[in-house]
Amino acid sequence: MQPKIKVLVVDDHPVVRAGLCSIVGYQEDLELVGEAASAAEAIELFALKTPDVTLVDLSLPDLSGIELITILRRQSAVARFLVLTANAGGSEIGKALQAGAHAYLFKNAPSEELLGAIRTVFRGGRYLSPAVGRKADEIAVRPDLTARELEVLQWLVRGHSNLQIAREMAVTKDTIKFHVGNILGKLGVASRSKAVALSYKLGLVQSDQR
Repeated sequence: MQPKIKVLVVDDHPVVRAGLCSIVGYQEDLELVGEAASAAEAIELFALKTPDVTLVDLSLPDLSGIELITILRRQSAVARFLVLTANAGGSEIGKALQAGAHAYLFKNAPSEELLGAIRTVFRGGRYLSPAVGRKADEIAVRPDLTARELEVLQWLVRGHSNLQIAREMAVTKDTIKFHVGNILGKLGVASRSKAVALSYKLGLVQSDQR
């Protein structure tokens, strides 16, 4: 008989934490070894219970989930970490994976997906839910625009011509033309209108900017 997968649940919301513990506790191949409402509690329980897989919420009252994973990885090179977050934004995905997370799911994921991810990472694999994968793809293609280029892009979104932008930014028209060329190149588009449309999609600008 194979030993059970030891799981530690870390989440500061009591209802969410209770739900996760219940899901884990009902599985014959999983063993809930502890639950923590803060990073401090998690660090103490991690050392005491040596879980195989730790479920980590990114938003904790004392440290971020990413900081917690970084600390716990120093204590164990074999432990696995699964990020479970309600934040639908994509900015933390890369940071979490770099810190040592082996799986990343949103909290609206079905329980079957969560359980599958736990088993996958325990066996040495990695898991990104489809929703997370789409966010990661957006991050991967997001261009590295300079602060000046982002400023020019914001004026493009407002419908300004190169001459108008030059006047607003107190620079020459040729300077703006140079920046616009860089923006189009980095975005991989051939026109200003396409640059504006893609900038909305990638979250480089906000639709309520004026």
